[in-house]
Amino acid sequence: MEKNYFEWTSFAKRNGKLFAACLAGAIFFWNSVDIGEWVYALFGGELRGYGPPQQRWHRVWAMGFASMYVFGTAIGLYNIWYYRKHPEEAERLKKRQE
Repeated sequence: MEKNYFEWTSFAKRNGKLFAACLAGAIFFWNSVDIGEWVYALFGGELRGYGPPQQRWHRVWAMGFASMYVFGTAIGLYNIWYYRKHPEEAERLKKRQE
């Protein structure tokens, strides 16, 4: 475990990585039908049978990625708050992980 794991700056760095991954997944799934049409057109094909009903489920997946980000951030905020409030617990956790 890094030395300053329970600092707000470390949390911001970790949260930035999580945000980038979830944002990429959400944007991909939100626009996946359009991306699929573009790929099919690139190779001279035509994507048939994919319209709003199919796109709706892709957007449900996109909202799942956004929800995953919100949930991960909430858990991280609670952990940082708790271990900043109780530094003896943080020390005990560091010793246990070594």
